[in-house]
Amino acid sequence: MLAPYRGLLAQPGVPRLLVTGLLVKLGTPVLSLALLLAAVDRLGSYATAGLVLTGHALALALCAPLGGRIADRYGPRPALTGYLAAHALAYALLLLTPPALMIGAAVLLGATTPPAGSVIRGAWPRLVPAASLPAAYAVDNAVNELTFIAGPLLVPVLTLAVPAHGVVTVAGAAVLLGTALLLASPVVRRAAPAPPGRLHLAGPLTHRPTLLLLTIAAFGTFTFGCLRIATVASATTFGSASSAGVLMGLLSAGALLGTLGYGARAWPLTGGRLLVLLSLAEAAILLGGGWAPGFGTLAVLIGLVGLVTGPRDAVVPALLADHTPARYRTEVFAWLNTFMWAGYGLGTAVAGRLTGSHDTGATAFGAAAAAAVAGAILAAVAGRIASPLPASAAVSAEGPSRESDQ
Repeated sequence: MLAPYRGLLAQPGVPRLLVTGLLVKLGTPVLSLALLLAAVDRLGSYATAGLVLTGHALALALCAPLGGRIADRYGPRPALTGYLAAHALAYALLLLTPPALMIGAAVLLGATTPPAGSVIRGAWPRLVPAASLPAAYAVDNAVNELTFIAGPLLVPVLTLAVPAHGVVTVAGAAVLLGTALLLASPVVRRAAPAPPGRLHLAGPLTHRPTLLLLTIAAFGTFTFGCLRIATVASATTFGSASSAGVLMGLLSAGALLGTLGYGARAWPLTGGRLLVLLSLAEAAILLGGGWAPGFGTLAVLIGLVGLVTGPRDAVVPALLADHTPARYRTEVFAWLNTFMWAGYGLGTAVAGRLTGSHDTGATAFGAAAAAAVAGAILAAVAGRIASPLPASAAVSAEGPSRESDQ
């Protein structure tokens, strides 16, 4: 079972790229919480501190595709160099600016976030053979899961030694160091600009299979946003709102195990068909979650949701790498982050609107299941529009060959 991962780690440059990705991605969840704490300390208001976080998140999501396009147009090395300098300056401004300007500094910080994660995801097909791509994207997704588990846990530990703005500095240092290491990596030094071709304002969104895959990813994070609300409502019904954290932890643990399990074996299905089945399985489990008779049953179902969403989140980037035109090979992964954040935001908003103060969470679970069904339908449509998936997009019976933000 571990053979695909041993083969992956034996490839030159892979361990270095994974460590670099860990540093870059760990900065995002650490910064998210640390920035809130620092803003509350400086501004004395949760409402204003919330605007700081909102400004940062929106700027990051909206500006990420521009960074990906610059990396494609001029090559990842010049793009990362420029973003590294701008991001370091933005961090300095955030830490030194007067409180009244903190929202603007946070917006600048989000807008200048280096497209390091997109560059890493776009680099896998150049770094490893097709047979190792499923394991590569599975590990990449597993790193994401680990950082969003470990990041929030690191913040209270770090605040024992340094104040909140010091934790912001640590998060920034991780991102900047990771970006610098990525700049020095051979896979980036050797990367050339994308092949010439007509560039559209909407970039890869003009390519229908790519747009469908990005929308599927948005539906996936829509379900996650609904689960944020549903687990709190259900946990409250079963006696303890704080136990929602246990449920979300089980979701992340299940996703981590599911992702690694997906990359560890060969599957007798193409990536597109596997995506349909995983989305339908997710919908069925989510419907069950809305009718769970007790906390124990709900906990098991939430863990099962993670087991199917982990592989799904590993399949989508691989299909994007196979189907997206080469001139958008980095930008598409920046758009992936944008679509995923948008889906998550909409999911929390819709589920919050549908869930009353005394609801059990069943309505939010139903909304999440509906989104999962919609994702399955789009996956089936995408399979019909696109040409038959290349070997690198599928995990066939003959062997593996394929696979957030921030």
